[in-house]
Amino acid sequence: MRIENDIATVIVLLAPIALIYGWYVYVTNVRKEHSSWRSRFSLMSLGLVSLATVLWPLMMVLAPKADWTTYVGMAEQVRFVYSFVRLALGILSLGFVLCFFGKPRLIATIVVSCIGIALFWLFTTMP
Repeated sequence: MRIENDIATVIVLLAPIALIYGWYVYVTNVRKEHSSWRSRFSLMSLGLVSLATVLWPLMMVLAPKADWTTYVGMAEQVRFVYSFVRLALGILSLGFVLCFFGKPRLIATIVVSCIGIALFWLFTTMP
């Protein structure tokens, strides 16, 4: 059981590095090439993963306050967070599927980013 936790932790920690590297490769190399449908799919996939990443702090700011000692407002907060988690996981799933139609050099970085950010969402929003 310990090795699974370590693997998940490594993937979560590699996710932002992979996302930044993916954007770096896209901006420096792919953008200079002739625009093709593969580069557009890579751009859409990177954009979706970045959108799901930005939604997390937005959710934390907009979430209704709850007092977990007296349970006042807890149901509203859980419903709000659950709706954001479903939205983010849907966006990440779409980005995951689209990355396989993109540039081959970016597929691995986008896959690691999608899985790592999805795990981050799940781990940080569990009650």
